[in-house]
Amino acid sequence: MIEVSALEVRIGATVAVASVEARFDAGRLYGVVGPNGSGKTTLIRALTGLLTPEAGEVRVEGHDVASLSLAQRAARIGYLPQERTIAWDLSVAEIVRLGTKDGNEAVVGEVLTQVGLETLANRGVFSLSGGQRARALLGRLLATRCPVLLLDEPLMALDPAWQRQVLLILKDMAARGHTVIASLHDLGLAAQFCDAVCVMRDGRVAAFGAPEQAFTPEVLAEVFGLSGELRTEAEGLALHLAARPL
Repeated sequence: MIEVSALEVRIGATVAVASVEARFDAGRLYGVVGPNGSGKTTLIRALTGLLTPEAGEVRVEGHDVASLSLAQRAARIGYLPQERTIAWDLSVAEIVRLGTKDGNEAVVGEVLTQVGLETLANRGVFSLSGGQRARALLGRLLATRCPVLLLDEPLMALDPAWQRQVLLILKDMAARGHTVIASLHDLGLAAQFCDAVCVMRDGRVAAFGAPEQAFTPEVLAEVFGLSGELRTEAEGLALHLAARPL
């Protein structure tokens, strides 16, 4: 579980996150959404402890993140940053193995299958496509088996089928008891797959709750400049948006 209390984070002189109050429970997949510059990445980084709050605190499993050592954080929190930089041409299996605590080959094999790269295990990552490389880095995160998984735009560079597959993987991790929080740009996918959604606007939480509560016509209009509504259909929730922004 993660509890956020009166969180304020500054980037230079700019207040990037202000007065955020939120609780993220284990066993659920949370989407963090919002326009560009709304504070999604800053919030995710603050949850990891990589950014020091100006005020307030983030507590993971009852512990203030700021008070934890790097080793204690690494044992509790797995993080996939937005940047997909890899410095060395390691094999896919080696990248995934870096996420394990003891080089557990059973975990490496399971994760490679999860992310669909088992046949490319011995390929160097420099020879992969952007989407394959993104899946290799996701595999490294999954291999940590951390109770909390934080992902900043995990669907970036993925094709539509793998975007959905990754969200199914994250839902499965949540079902296993992990707390999974991912920043997303696709509102339709967030509505379809996430158990709850945190809508950010100008560094503040504009809405937080189940997709039906977060994606009201008013929120869609005021936060995103979109006209639309969330509907319940045979296959689940579907977000219908007008072709043109307001």
